[in-house]
Amino acid sequence: MLSGLLTMLGIQVVLLVVLATYLIKKRNTSVIGWLINLNLLCFMALLFEALVVIQNVLLAAIFAILLMAVVVIVGGGLIFSFVFLFINAYFAWKREGRSLSSSLTLILGIGVILVDIFFLFDPINAPKPIQNFITMFLTLFIFYILLTVWNTMVSMIVYNLYFPKYDKDYIIVLGSGLIDGYKVGRLLGNRINKGIEFYHLQLKKTAKHAKLIFSGGQGGDEKIPEGVAMKKYALDQGVPETDTLVEDKSINTRQNLIFSDRIIKNDSGRDDNKIVFVTNNFHTLRGGILAGKLGIPATGIGAKTPFYYLPNAVIREYLALFVMHKRFHIAMMSLIFVVALLAGASSLIIK
Repeated sequence: MLSGLLTMLGIQVVLLVVLATYLIKKRNTSVIGWLINLNLLCFMALLFEALVVIQNVLLAAIFAILLMAVVVIVGGGLIFSFVFLFINAYFAWKREGRSLSSSLTLILGIGVILVDIFFLFDPINAPKPIQNFITMFLTLFIFYILLTVWNTMVSMIVYNLYFPKYDKDYIIVLGSGLIDGYKVGRLLGNRINKGIEFYHLQLKKTAKHAKLIFSGGQGGDEKIPEGVAMKKYALDQGVPETDTLVEDKSINTRQNLIFSDRIIKNDSGRDDNKIVFVTNNFHTLRGGILAGKLGIPATGIGAKTPFYYLPNAVIREYLALFVMHKRFHIAMMSLIFVVALLAGASSLIIK
């Protein structure tokens, strides 16, 4: 028993070291969420092994009760999550209008109800092999989606727990849509305010001037480039024009980073610039992953997002990250299909 405890302790230490390495040196990745959850699972196993060694009935009972409470809370939350999703969809429609991007929680809520019906009432009426195939495929598929959603959310939350050093040369503020084609809205305003806040804090703590780069091109429904509107907003907040640059060609996050990096290199004449980018908190992880893929040494800091807007935004980010890692997910979906096919075929063999 003691050897098992020592083994789990060793595994826990290794996992913690790997997690710390990623957090310090390889932060721009969604692997962080998987590592944190592996650490949590290992810690639970370590705690169980410790209870076996100690053989304290009271502690074991407390552990079992807490574990059951978590299972009940998580299970109940999944079953009745459609209630929150419908409520959020109502407020999103009320404030953002009825569009696909503001209806994602509604679509997800309907999906939750369909899943609840499937598992609670078992409506499949088909031959046994087909029924086994469908049941196994949907079960594994739903579990995989829940697992990837959970890991993505953990990665998003932890990524935002970032406190950059006040030694930056450039602060890239990523653009977003303009109101009425020329005005900075609340969402974009929060990004700019966050960038300005960091600019002033660094100036206060280290007396180092960073340059703010406002990155965003002109959309089809916009009268001016986002970068231009963002700069005007910052100047109205008292930022010196000499500490501002504009990138006005990009149409997505990838281009925001690429074009801003070019401006930085042309402006500084160096390749060793210290950079931080600013976006909304739900978007920092994807921005960081893109920066890592592009070889841009920048980590993101997140601005606050209105709560009603957050669920739809997180769903969009999850879908975007899912597509970004589509090869891995296609491989996993193929594996799930094969396992379900074998489950269906096994019923024929057993029969």
